[in-house]
Amino acid sequence: MQSRNDRAGKSLSGKHLKGAWIAALLILAAGTLTQRSGFAGAFVLDDGPAISLNPNIKALWPLSQAMSAPAEVTVAGRPIVSLTLAMNYAFAPAGVRDVLSAPGPTAPPGDLERYRRNLWGYHAVNVGIHLLAALLLFGVVRRTLARSAIDASRTTGLAFVIALLWCLHPLQTGSVTYVVQRAESLMGLFFLLTLYCAIRAHEPHRRALWTAGSIGACALGMATKEVMVTAPLLVVTWDWLFARNRGAVSDDQPALSRRVLYGGLAVTWIVLAALMWMHPRSQSVGFTFDAWPWWRYLATQAGVVVHYLRLSLWPAPLVLDYGWPPATSVWSIIGPGLVVASLAGLTVWLLIRRQPLAFAGAWFFIILAPTSSVVPIVTEIATEHRMYLPLAAVLVLVVLAADAVIGRVAARRRAMVGGVIAAAAALTLAAMTDARNRVYATEESIWRDTVIKRPDNPRAHDNYAVSLLQRGEYDLAASHLRRAIALDPDYPGSYGNLGVALCRTGACAEGITLLERALQLDPSAARLHRDLGEAYGSLGRERDALRHFLAALEASPDDVFLLNRAGWVLATSADASTRDPLRALALAERAVVLTRRSDETSLDTMAVALAGIGRRDEAAAVGAEAVARAREHGNRALLPELEERLKTYR
Repeated sequence: MQSRNDRAGKSLSGKHLKGAWIAALLILAAGTLTQRSGFAGAFVLDDGPAISLNPNIKALWPLSQAMSAPAEVTVAGRPIVSLTLAMNYAFAPAGVRDVLSAPGPTAPPGDLERYRRNLWGYHAVNVGIHLLAALLLFGVVRRTLARSAIDASRTTGLAFVIALLWCLHPLQTGSVTYVVQRAESLMGLFFLLTLYCAIRAHEPHRRALWTAGSIGACALGMATKEVMVTAPLLVVTWDWLFARNRGAVSDDQPALSRRVLYGGLAVTWIVLAALMWMHPRSQSVGFTFDAWPWWRYLATQAGVVVHYLRLSLWPAPLVLDYGWPPATSVWSIIGPGLVVASLAGLTVWLLIRRQPLAFAGAWFFIILAPTSSVVPIVTEIATEHRMYLPLAAVLVLVVLAADAVIGRVAARRRAMVGGVIAAAAALTLAAMTDARNRVYATEESIWRDTVIKRPDNPRAHDNYAVSLLQRGEYDLAASHLRRAIALDPDYPGSYGNLGVALCRTGACAEGITLLERALQLDPSAARLHRDLGEAYGSLGRERDALRHFLAALEASPDDVFLLNRAGWVLATSADASTRDPLRALALAERAVVLTRRSDETSLDTMAVALAGIGRRDEAAAVGAEAVARAREHGNRALLPELEERLKTYR
């Protein structure tokens, strides 16, 4: 016969479960509505080399290719992230999947719509990852609070508020709207899944399944991003604080099953070690940079961490690329250093005393340790996406502190007052996230925003100038590039882009001088060879132009633009020593294959090369294809030339 207490317990459990489902649905709804403005965000910064210019994402088979990437790009050595990008490409509509760069101002109107349709899929995956991570955070916090001294009737509500604020926080746009930084959010998803499964593995029901799930999620996380190295440590920390003398279930937990879990999690470190050994990031990470010795990086990170804490409490201003300078003054080192050291010391003291609040501090410092301590990451001294997971610890402390204050001053109306404050905070964060997402709408807008907020960042000026060049504002672009060179006289990109800007305004002789200077600073830069080829070609110096186009092709043999440029010079040059229509045909045929006979420019180059070796019937057939593709794409600028050449072939 069932007792009254048993029935009451089951009723309370059912009520809590129903509340958890409602909370999860509200998190999904609020997160989706808030992130909808981010679906129009452009590819920016590292999205270029990792997505737009990454040939490995263009095939799901073999898997070894889909899970690899060119050296030093964001997804190199992160096979799970690479695979998700390859899946995005594979499942995109056939007519838009190759539109991976924002069209210029003179492009047909349909190109912008195709670009946005393609972007939609990449953003949808990022938002989906973030929403799943928010649900897992809700589960982790709810079950963790249930092991603490907090009243069981309030754990679901508190966990809901924490997960909701984390999901809507504008600081997360650096990992959600910035597409390639799904490396951070996807790692965060696997991190939270690892901990959630480890917590559930304390239950006797399906213990082996939860243990296997935790180990499997940890292995996937190790193949996603290096920060996952800290996940096993947080599992052990959680057990230290919550799994002993915190309830009958944990007391009955067999020691053997926990040793199996710890051993399995430790083994996943081998996955990460192998990936780091095969894909070192020697150009951006390590102890070999003269400007950033480990001690200077460590001293600077104290100020960066304090900045992260401030952004967690009030997320403005947010910046895509900080260009954070090294800490040099005593106050810039000692002041933030004392703050960080005090918080870290308090965390250690609470850990020794096994106080539950220690987990928030351990979560914050352990997760940030790989990127914000002694190992210099010179390309990202400070970046907002590192706070994707640590933000949760700050919000836990803020929400619990607010709940304690409300409980003292408005005990009888605690739920109502807390609900009003939580709703106001959620609406404020959602509005700020929506506004921040809109800044990502174009490369020009995000870089203009960065220049305004970080006027001493040379890379921001350089990238903003590139977006201005694409829009045809050459004089304004040149002024920003001169500012970038003044801030960093050794950065080759600014010299090269200024050379392009000058060539566009007719000062190509000076522009070539700057481009050659950029090439001296960075002899391996294929882009500079490409731009020099264009510059020499505009002056009619075909031999020099061809030399640089071919040099650029050595680095990018499947670049359709370069194949066409080099092929055209080889097919049409007035200089007999430069002209080589047979070689031009080989390059043009490669371009036609790569574009699946859908690019009118590649077909045009192939037709000219065929005519150059006397195969005029074939030239006419291919030329007719080029005309058809130009009409199909609405390319009115090129169409008259194609039609005139077709008449000549016939």
